[in-house]
Amino acid sequence: MSLNAPKRTLPVTGIILAGGKSRRMGQNKALLPLGEDSLIAHVIRRMRRVTDELLLITNAPAEYTHLGLPMHSDIIPDAGALGGIYTGLTYASHDVAVCVACDSPFLQPKLLSYLISILGEYDAVMPYTESRNRGIEVTNPSHSTDQMTLQTLCAVYAKRCLPVIEQMLNEPDLRVHALRERANILTLAPEIWKTYDAKGYSFFNINTPEDFEKAQTIL
Repeated sequence: MSLNAPKRTLPVTGIILAGGKSRRMGQNKALLPLGEDSLIAHVIRRMRRVTDELLLITNAPAEYTHLGLPMHSDIIPDAGALGGIYTGLTYASHDVAVCVACDSPFLQPKLLSYLISILGEYDAVMPYTESRNRGIEVTNPSHSTDQMTLQTLCAVYAKRCLPVIEQMLNEPDLRVHALRERANILTLAPEIWKTYDAKGYSFFNINTPEDFEKAQTIL
């Protein structure tokens, strides 16, 4: 398998979710300085390498106007990441979208490009990590099952997911990983995604001061 990022043949929308409360950080973590840029600026720079359009999903747009990105508030309030993905896909101009969190500064564009390239007729492509073997590469996992941790916010979605997600938003279970039971999802094993992101840094999220210190060390 080649280490080179595949060339894109279809236009792609990038969706950055910035809807968290940052309770454990005590301040808006997306705007924390990491090196010479803010946390979210790292995300934006990496996402721009693999997308044709970039949207920011936030309920606090005044805090992000300086970024110059199109912004949208949640269509359905208080629906968590699932609601953010739904909002992003609704406003996306393109049929393919990469969804990430605002606190993932080490996204690997080669991995994202590969996820885009294998979407095909699937509704989404989600890498997974081994739940029992976390380490640095699975810090703050998205959603866990007994065997795997689905990385739902380092994933590629097709707009055709929208009807299924809309139905899920009318039900009590708002877990993004439940989409795997309702749609045609391709899950990507570690032995494949590590070709493009050997240490799994794409899945590193910053939720605590300890995570932020670790991010400074990685940087």
